[in-house]
Amino acid sequence: MELFKFVKPFGIITYILLLLTLISGLFRWKLKYHKALAISALVLATIHALIVIFH
Repeated sequence: MELFKFVKPFGIITYILLLLTLISGLFRWKLKYHKALAISALVLATIHALIVIFH
């Protein structure tokens, strides 16, 4: 199975999670999942970067 085909989806999902985290923080929305969004974005960004680097 080629991991490289997951680069685009991981990049897009990471970008969306980062935007949601940023917007919810800037507008001080009362989200219970603000930290979970941030951690998810970091994990997906790391996986994305590792796939790009080691491919």
